[in-house]
Amino acid sequence: MNLLQKCSLAVLGFVLLQGCATKTVWYRGNTHAHTVICGHADSPPEVVTQWYHDRGYHFLILSEHNHFIDPDSVAMPQNLRDDFILIPGEEISGPKVVHSTAMNIEKLVMPDKSLDEKSHIIQNHVDITTEAKGKSILNHPNYRYAISEEDVLPVHGLNMFELYNGHPLVANSGDEEHISTEELWDNLLTRGMQIYGVSSDDAHYFVTIDSAHSNPGRGWVMVNSNELSGHAITQAMNQGSFYASNGVMLKTCSAIKGKYSVQVDVEQTLGELMSPELRGKRVKATKPGFRIEYIGQNGHVLATIEGTHADYPLKRASHYVRPRISYFRDHPTGGSEAFFAWGQPVFTDERLSE
Repeated sequence: MNLLQKCSLAVLGFVLLQGCATKTVWYRGNTHAHTVICGHADSPPEVVTQWYHDRGYHFLILSEHNHFIDPDSVAMPQNLRDDFILIPGEEISGPKVVHSTAMNIEKLVMPDKSLDEKSHIIQNHVDITTEAKGKSILNHPNYRYAISEEDVLPVHGLNMFELYNGHPLVANSGDEEHISTEELWDNLLTRGMQIYGVSSDDAHYFVTIDSAHSNPGRGWVMVNSNELSGHAITQAMNQGSFYASNGVMLKTCSAIKGKYSVQVDVEQTLGELMSPELRGKRVKATKPGFRIEYIGQNGHVLATIEGTHADYPLKRASHYVRPRISYFRDHPTGGSEAFFAWGQPVFTDERLSE
């Protein structure tokens, strides 16, 4: 029996600690938000913190460019909930427009600005984040189309990147000459990386709310963790125990007993879509409703289900499978707009044991 066959049997026989979740507690958070400290945002740390707290988030990283904000230095909301924390972090901003979130670090980290190769710059971010006891998230690869798969593949120790970034200058969907971040993800997965997709809003503006500004509430993660602490949340994300969203909310997203199961939380999704901050992806006219797709090697769509619940047998997946959940609605100016949730890949090859 070869390694792939052994791994496939393991998938069928046991609960997986990969995918969206296998526990029962979900924590909503944002890993990328800015304050006036960066010089191009409109609100101080206390106001930014209050915004996320008051909208039901459970954790937030105040990720300033090469500046560490100690959570103990931030005045917390007077009506502070027991289930809200700040996780220490920083947006490491290096040369060549390479940025990373250093999540749950203990201190300020500074990039090596003498580096020229983008893969070396990303590796430097990972290494200095690890030295500071944190985990690295590669930020907005399609901002100015700065980062390609060839820049990411040589990097060791990188398990997360921003699949979705809500800043209006970040071209998540690509263009005629550049692939989307979702295509980038599948290329990396197909070529053997174990990497998970994060959604963030990269918020800068909390006063002016419109499509031209980078507002809060446009992208977030839902993390399945055994506790709400910086260490537990960070470890859960680094192991892929979360899903990413820019509007769609889920009741179930788990790989267990040989199948990858997804169930939409319809009521919560429709509630989220009433938010004035959200921005959907403009698409051709599409019948309103939910769609669940399972995607595998080379980005091939393995199954499509029109509805709010779906299962996919893991034994049918080659190397990996991940779900994409879409909600379509009419756009007032014509056509449709789409909102998404993205489950993390479950691996059926040698990456299962990593």
